[in-house]
Amino acid sequence: MADIKAALLSRGSMAIRGIGRVFRILDDNKNRQIDMQELMWGLKDYGIHLNEGQATSLLSLLDTDKSGSVNFDEFIRALRGDLSPARIACIRQAYDKLDVNHDGSVTLDDVAKLYDVSMHPDVVANKMTP
Repeated sequence: MADIKAALLSRGSMAIRGIGRVFRILDDNKNRQIDMQELMWGLKDYGIHLNEGQATSLLSLLDTDKSGSVNFDEFIRALRGDLSPARIACIRQAYDKLDVNHDGSVTLDDVAKLYDVSMHPDVVANKMTP
């Protein structure tokens, strides 16, 4: 796993956007899942040559729900690890602020209640343009 992380890091792929790009590259059939063959052959493009046994072991490590393939959540968790408690607290705080009526979901109406578009730079610029 360390070699895979190092190979991705060397290509600047450890940010979420980069990991997403890698996932889409590995997902040859575009079903939003990476199977063993896609994993084995896709990693070759990154200079990581796995035999079938190694690919099977890696897939088993990544495939936490034991579905036989790796989805994006499993992939990113394996590469980036779990969120730190501080990061979880920050996300929870932002979510709680957006969930205006505290029903456990954030709707567009919730966001509209909080976001005043009149101060957005595009709106301000359009008001100034005759």
